[in-house]
Amino acid sequence: MRPEDKVCVECGHRRSSVSKWNGTAVFRLIAGILLLGELVVLGLQWTTEGEPFGLRKRTRHAVLIGLGFREEAVKPSGGGTNGVPVTATATAKDPDLKLKSHAMETDKDNGTLWIKGVVGNVSKYRYLALRVRFDLKNAAGNVIPDGEVTAYHQSLEPGKEWTFKVLLLDPEATDYVPILPIEGYR
Repeated sequence: MRPEDKVCVECGHRRSSVSKWNGTAVFRLIAGILLLGELVVLGLQWTTEGEPFGLRKRTRHAVLIGLGFREEAVKPSGGGTNGVPVTATATAKDPDLKLKSHAMETDKDNGTLWIKGVVGNVSKYRYLALRVRFDLKNAAGNVIPDGEVTAYHQSLEPGKEWTFKVLLLDPEATDYVPILPIEGYR
């Protein structure tokens, strides 16, 4: 056989396609196997919703928006702050976050009013950017315009609780009402 021939015409012997397993050939083989594995995992994530590979519907929706295959849903009131469109799934308002207790208390040292309470995460997911909000009421029982107060927490693990404190600065505030549901990203 000549050196450039791959198959012998007389006996049918075939030369191997890789004569030496040098570093480049090994790298290409491993890279190909890893790429194939990643494509399989991506396919499983896209087609299933269960554990351990599945994507949630809102994650899939966000990917489709990012690729330009879906449109963002805009709130009828003009969107978020300054009229910027807000996706319908941007803030997950989920019953997995429970307002377990809350009460208005006066600080014994300086007389300031606080709303103190506990929020519990009863889901199996970690929540990020939690926000609990309260509307303040005056002595007549009316909601004070622009009297909303908020407490924020960075993250809450599954099955854990967050103890919050909200300072009431409005001198007219004598009562409050919680704004439910508690907001957070899952």
